[in-house]
Amino acid sequence: MVLTQVQSGKDYIIHAIDSAGEARLHLEGLGFVPGTKLSVVSRIGDNLIVNVKGSKIALDASLAKCILV
Repeated sequence: MVLTQVQSGKDYIIHAIDSAGEARLHLEGLGFVPGTKLSVVSRIGDNLIVNVKGSKIALDASLAKCILV
């Protein structure tokens, strides 16, 4: 399932990044790589605040939909 469909406060494991080019490199640079644990801290409209590798990162819906958990 994509990251926009998960429940807040639960832990998930990234299975894949469904994107190519700059978006994929950007997400990987932020720490979103397969096998990494993350959780959704909060939702603001369609945007998410995600805890990954001890950092809170804001993602818009288009990037969050590229992350498969």
